[in-house]
Amino acid sequence: MDEKSKTFVFTLEDNDTPTLDENDTSPKTFSFSNFADQFDGHIEKSIRGYTDLRNDVVGMSKFFIEDGTQVLDIGCSEGTLLERIARDCPVGDVEFIGCEIENSFVAQWEKRDLPKELHLLNEDILDWGNDDKPLSKILKPNNLSLVVSLFTMQFLAERHRLELFKKIYDNLVDGGAFITSEKIFAQNAKVQNMLEFLYYDYKKQHFSEKEILDKEEQLRFLAKLTTENLLMKQLRSVGFRGIQIFWRNFNFIGVLAMKRPKEEMDDC
Repeated sequence: MDEKSKTFVFTLEDNDTPTLDENDTSPKTFSFSNFADQFDGHIEKSIRGYTDLRNDVVGMSKFFIEDGTQVLDIGCSEGTLLERIARDCPVGDVEFIGCEIENSFVAQWEKRDLPKELHLLNEDILDWGNDDKPLSKILKPNNLSLVVSLFTMQFLAERHRLELFKKIYDNLVDGGAFITSEKIFAQNAKVQNMLEFLYYDYKKQHFSEKEILDKEEQLRFLAKLTTENLLMKQLRSVGFRGIQIFWRNFNFIGVLAMKRPKEEMDDC
């Protein structure tokens, strides 16, 4: 890797990334690429307590990162969360790898002076294991002490989720952790309806009704939501233990899942 340690696998064309004017309040059709240069701010307005969630993840990372291991952020977007984890890391000799499929974020990476141990890859996480891809070349087998993925798994096809959970588990060191967050369906129809309307009331503080509706229409084709029960069963089925919801807001949850040593596998 070069001294700046930014690895890109896509050459950005001049017109690939839209420029947003923060003073422009005109409605826009929703697309992740439309918000690439202010993505964190957009998500903070979209998900109540998002900053608290990120702060918790940075704090929890210190309990799991080990010297000589790697840290992976799946769906790293701007890479700011991974950068915070890297800068706050209490141990040395750790590589931090971010994987992001949306190419419009590459321009944001290039603008920042990132730590030399931080690598950001414009790549599909489903290519993990393909020896021709940069992600597979940089990740060492069974050497991850922490994997983070905030609001990314819900955009994967359901047929790929369990396989990816298993790959994450298999490549964690004993004592490592997977921290993920998702928007989920409530178990009860009335609760689902109630939380949806409370969530829309919150979003109307920051977005127009048209912007909210446009985003909901687009997410019909993108989001593959699960339930809390199914998510817990899937994580446990691939081997995770010590599974704990540590953050919750409306229908959004943050989950910690650990890879325990074999002698502790019977623990809940």
